[in-house]
Amino acid sequence: MNDKVLFVFMTGRENFAKLLANIGMAAKMKSADPQLTVELIFLTPAVETLNKRQLLFKPVLEAIKQAKKAGIKVVACEVAMANVGLQKGDIEDGLVDEFAPVGGLYVLQKIKEGYEVLTV
Repeated sequence: MNDKVLFVFMTGRENFAKLLANIGMAAKMKSADPQLTVELIFLTPAVETLNKRQLLFKPVLEAIKQAKKAGIKVVACEVAMANVGLQKGDIEDGLVDEFAPVGGLYVLQKIKEGYEVLTV
């Protein structure tokens, strides 16, 4: 069994239910198996949901905070951020653990490290 899972989020405002359900699933997986390594990476357009200035995204931000409490790492793609006009200052302090310069390369590295990749 694989002990490392990477959720790759590409779904944004067009499907909040899918986004929220998968963040919740990641948190439940981590809670069920604390030894499991779980990461979430937000690519385009999903990365726009990290914007603290948009009230529409509040449920997503709350779900991410709960996932982080479970011990899940959150990554934002800097290329995706630039694509949607999102700055680091638009993201709540502490919400994102790492800013990956190029999300696709981050995902590739995780595949090489043996992560199971789930694309949302």
